[in-house]
Amino acid sequence: MNNLYANQKVLIFGLGLNQGGVGAAKFFASQGAKGRVTDLKTADILHPSLEELKAFGSIEYTLGGHKNDDIDWADLIIKNPAVKLGSPYMQYALKKGKRIEQDMGIFLEYVKPSQIIGVTGTKGKSTTSSLIYEILANHLGGVVLAGNIGKSVLDIAKHIDKNTLVILELSSFHLEAFDQHKVSPKWAIITNIYPDHLNYYQNMDEYICSKRVIGKYQIQNDFLFINKDDTTINNPKFITGFKGQIIFYSSNDLPKDFHPKLQGIHNLSNIAAAFAIGKTLGASSNLLLNSLSQFKGVPFRMELIKEWNGVKIYNDTAATTPDAGIKALQTFPNCLLIAGGMNKNMAYEEYAKVVDKYAKKVFFLEGDSTDGIKRLMQNQNLIAGTYNSLEKLLHDVKKQIQPRDVILFSPAATSFNLFQNEFDRGRKFNKAAQKVFGK
Repeated sequence: MNNLYANQKVLIFGLGLNQGGVGAAKFFASQGAKGRVTDLKTADILHPSLEELKAFGSIEYTLGGHKNDDIDWADLIIKNPAVKLGSPYMQYALKKGKRIEQDMGIFLEYVKPSQIIGVTGTKGKSTTSSLIYEILANHLGGVVLAGNIGKSVLDIAKHIDKNTLVILELSSFHLEAFDQHKVSPKWAIITNIYPDHLNYYQNMDEYICSKRVIGKYQIQNDFLFINKDDTTINNPKFITGFKGQIIFYSSNDLPKDFHPKLQGIHNLSNIAAAFAIGKTLGASSNLLLNSLSQFKGVPFRMELIKEWNGVKIYNDTAATTPDAGIKALQTFPNCLLIAGGMNKNMAYEEYAKVVDKYAKKVFFLEGDSTDGIKRLMQNQNLIAGTYNSLEKLLHDVKKQIQPRDVILFSPAATSFNLFQNEFDRGRKFNKAAQKVFGK
């Protein structure tokens, strides 16, 4: 790999705790760049990330706040995907003529669009990306999985050559880098679009436009896979203007006698997307269906983490929206539900109705979404309590369980009041479950 950034001054704007900033800092240090990290969080909070960068003693830090002096110093700014270009610091950087990128933008310098299978959507993109990786790794080889999976894409840049096929799970934030570089993946999948990140985007239309980028720059020989069953994307207003070949897929494309290990009716759409991609790339239907039927899922997506005296415990911490929470509840009716947290400017009226219908009892985590859901619920007798401790919550759940119950941890909200992010929340739930229910 060419050291394109040797001796350049690179500012990592937002280290964070979810590995993305750490991966970017390591990448540029290995390139011989002069690195500096800035974050609003303090060193105490960022301790896990800082520990990983200990070996790179040349990196400088400005923590607990940002300074314009750091921006003045930098040749290149790598911003955390969640930092808006409209923020005062980014606006200052633009006025100073600074180059601003995400780690995804740098990654696009090392991989061609013709090597990329990109997957986006509000829900299902992690599962769909993993399904595609599973079937292609089995049948083709030379495949890597990267993107919105809890680490920087730059971690795998050194493993990419011209023959590597890269499966990228792409959030709407990552797609901003594709828009900036005016490229789209050769193979692009949109799983669905529901309301999400409305604390970041001005409205639903702006959020939908952010997802369109995955196919915006495709050319005639590219492929855009659209979920036929999602009315937000399967309509003329959304589809008009794309130049790639549009391929519709549906759960109805799967054989009637197809019985996957992956639970949830909604996951049939994710399986159908992987099936459609595999067929387009020339794999046989029988081999694909065999691989897809064996797939058990990815961590933190309705993941069975424990069975205890006939009781099953599922961790669905990745459910950060009411729509995701609804699908989990429909998969596990009459469950002991653990939900709640912080709101992303989402509406919870429909979710509250589904909780009333499907939950046996609800144990809430503190947060403003919890307050709203509780007000909206018709059956207040379902509410078992509100907690700021997973361990205390699970002790109370344990007192109420009966044989063959399902405990479903599907928050339908974000986690930032009690946890670093949904992955931290998921890991801490697993630890608490082990402590309360034993190993």
